[in-house]
Amino acid sequence: MKKYDIGIVGYWYATNYGSIMTYYALSCAINKLGYTTVLIDEPEKWKDPEGEDVISRNFFKKHCNISDSVSWGEQGTLNELCKGFMVGSDQVWTNSALRHMKYMFFLDFVNDDKKKIAYAPSFGNLTFFEPTPEQEIMIKKCLSRFDKISVRETAGRDMVRKRFNIRADRTLDPVFLLTADEYNKISEESEVIIEEEYLLAYILDPTPDKESFVRKIAESLSLKIRIILDGRKGTFARNRDKFKNFGDDEILKNVGEADWIKLFKNSTYVLTDSHHGLAMAVIYNKNFICYANYARGYDRFVSLLSLLGLMNRMISNSSQLNDILIKKDIDYKEVNNILFKERESSLEWIKNAIQTPREKSSSIMISQNDEASNEIQSAVERLHNNHDFKNIQILVTLLRDYGIKHIVLCPGGRDVPLIRMFENNADQFILHRVTDERSAAYYGMGIAGQLKRPVVCVCTSGTAASNFLPAVTEAYYTGIPLIVITADRYDVYLNHGEDQTIPQKHIYSEVVKMEVSLPESDGWRSDYQARRDVASCILESTHNGFGPVHINIPIDNISIGSDLGAKYWNLLPYIYPHILRVSFNNGQTDMKRWVDSLKKSNRILVVYGQNVILTEKQKNNIRRFAEKYNCVIVTDSISNLHGEYTLMPHNMLLSISQNMFNKELSPDILISVGGKRLMNDPLTYKIRGGYGNIRHWAVTPDGKIKDFYFRLTSVIESTSDYFFEWFADKAGDIKNNGVYYEKWRSLSEKFHSPEIKQFNSLYIQSKFLPAIPKGSLLHLGVGQSFIECRRFRIDESVEVYCNMGTNGIDGCTSTFMGQCAVVDDKLCFLLVGDLSFFYDMNSIWNKPLKKNMRILLVNNNGTGLLRGHNLQAISSVHNTSAEGWVKSTGFHYISAHTKEEYEEKLKYFLSTKTEEALFFEVFCE
Repeated sequence: MKKYDIGIVGYWYATNYGSIMTYYALSCAINKLGYTTVLIDEPEKWKDPEGEDVISRNFFKKHCNISDSVSWGEQGTLNELCKGFMVGSDQVWTNSALRHMKYMFFLDFVNDDKKKIAYAPSFGNLTFFEPTPEQEIMIKKCLSRFDKISVRETAGRDMVRKRFNIRADRTLDPVFLLTADEYNKISEESEVIIEEEYLLAYILDPTPDKESFVRKIAESLSLKIRIILDGRKGTFARNRDKFKNFGDDEILKNVGEADWIKLFKNSTYVLTDSHHGLAMAVIYNKNFICYANYARGYDRFVSLLSLLGLMNRMISNSSQLNDILIKKDIDYKEVNNILFKERESSLEWIKNAIQTPREKSSSIMISQNDEASNEIQSAVERLHNNHDFKNIQILVTLLRDYGIKHIVLCPGGRDVPLIRMFENNADQFILHRVTDERSAAYYGMGIAGQLKRPVVCVCTSGTAASNFLPAVTEAYYTGIPLIVITADRYDVYLNHGEDQTIPQKHIYSEVVKMEVSLPESDGWRSDYQARRDVASCILESTHNGFGPVHINIPIDNISIGSDLGAKYWNLLPYIYPHILRVSFNNGQTDMKRWVDSLKKSNRILVVYGQNVILTEKQKNNIRRFAEKYNCVIVTDSISNLHGEYTLMPHNMLLSISQNMFNKELSPDILISVGGKRLMNDPLTYKIRGGYGNIRHWAVTPDGKIKDFYFRLTSVIESTSDYFFEWFADKAGDIKNNGVYYEKWRSLSEKFHSPEIKQFNSLYIQSKFLPAIPKGSLLHLGVGQSFIECRRFRIDESVEVYCNMGTNGIDGCTSTFMGQCAVVDDKLCFLLVGDLSFFYDMNSIWNKPLKKNMRILLVNNNGTGLLRGHNLQAISSVHNTSAEGWVKSTGFHYISAHTKEEYEEKLKYFLSTKTEEALFFEVFCE
């Protein structure tokens, strides 16, 4: 029997590209030190359902030695094969590994006289490792028999030390032990040829958002897409189906290990949700963006990216993407320096672990002075994952981006991390240190009043914040742009005896133009809210006159990052969206940028919200705007706008995929005007889920920040009337080429109103809405009434209204009755559901009835809109009729229970010749 120096134990046979390279690289690294290696095969491999013909075994048969597979009871015979054993990297210390491999990956089968080493195994996420008390005892016993242990992540190293009192070091993932040149030798075995530049996406777990992730970046960079999916045979078809919107030329099939390496090597840009995909991108010095994969071990991503100073290259949602992040090149000089040092250190660790005789190995149990060596890396990871730190980073970065220079700082406790961020980035600001808060705020007011520019004043929590009040009050009444930042405790401590904790969120509410308190929760939505709210507050300090604003920032632990130097307290790159506000009050020169942007754009989408019937002058200005710029105007029923370049594409938007919208219809510039659109608007979700650099311009008379689409870049403070007129006047001799409009129009015409056969609320609307007499008024009730009405044609001369401010169920009938009270010259129709009507049934009592009133009540015995939730309290099932109440108030009441009865009585209901108010109750499914 051939003998080997080191037997490598681990998941090398797993059909995963990253795992394969992990064990190949580890074997090569040991071989380069002059030792022979053999991969210890899976016990009873003949039971493995994947069999022999898999990428891992095919690769290792060519490149490495493999032991025979033995039964579980015969593992002890492996001691005859090797002088020592090394459990390798990847996620081998997890609950899953314990279930399937028992204690094999803790080398329980290895004799005491054999060398036992762990090189960079991973726990994935620590939540993947929750052994039972009995297992924990056995694991500690196994670990105590090791000669030397390293793990891949700092979080794992800390856990081993604290939980098992076992010494562990942090070393590099084995894939980094080889250089790009060494991997190139493997890539030469590949016959894959892709001639054009391409974006490589290595995606293990496809989702719709990851599809957006890939397409957004490919479009931004104008690159072809090439996708590698998980190499496991059983999952390829399933994952391919999840990415069904990608073409067969975009998703690569039958990718071997050499192909995998070559595809990374030759790519222009890399996207991945894989830890080893991230590693290969770094090895080949590619620009990349990593999508955090929590299911496969988030700690792995954080540990590696923190080590390399690349945390800003990871996102957790495609909405976090922007052109600045995508197109910012990675400076690999510093990254490669870090990798070189780490590689040398890790190779030295392996060398010492193998060479040091067993009897001279130091005890694996931890000693008192063993903790210091790798604490910095742990601290960096904790800092970058800390939500309060992210809020501080966003806040101070935006102050820099908006050109705020003067910062007045006050001493305290709760504001320590804030002060640290400012002082560690002092080259970006002019810092003023004033001890007394009352004096400091007045001091800042003096600077702001003199410079006519916003000045920041920072203080700690408690009554220190109260001491700002006199100056804030003075600034409010004299129009001085102060940006007051107060550090605060978390809400959970308020009014429960916690030191220096008072109600701070609204402490200046009567004397500030705006106040925000940054979110305490974590996640991308909270990060986005922080960016939006801070930007809004900064802008408001100089909006329509100067004045103070207040940003309250909760901070839980003032010691975060206190053990780290200035380079770890860095600001973010330029934040996008960097919201801008422009007003005609500032002079028309400022508006030229926006005119120029429209002239250059080929895809302008104007979203026209709720409005009243327009005058001919208003319609003419909108028409002139649309004739000039390459736009399409999207409306819905309550827009009350019809004309050239306007479309009502609801049925089309409901029917097409996100991918089709992204490819064919996604705009460069989205301009929102008017009020709200009807609820559950499919366009909203298509825009939010779209990709590319969609810039949202909100045209609002009050200039307030309203970021409905999560895409806001500009607020144009103007009425919609003046906006269309002024931009049409300034367009010059350009002309809408019609290409973008035609794409929308041609797609919209393919999707018609649905033909409804079942007698339900949809059927009722399908017959009623198109038949409403010309020139009538229609009021839509809240719920199914307004959600479904967009699927059917309504004559352009019909005025349509709805209480869309809050979408509340109460009040639609009362509003309709008020409209009827002042309208004499046209028929007035209300389409209302049963719950909406019964909520507001008092509305028709004691009101003057008029012969032009028409109410159509769709009674399906509860809320049809929410019935799918199958909850009685939500569905509000009932067996009530409006007949008795309606008749008692003076309406002429008619009803229908069948299609035939409904269609026959509808003619009477729509007639212009009746001389009394009509109430039509239709009972349906």
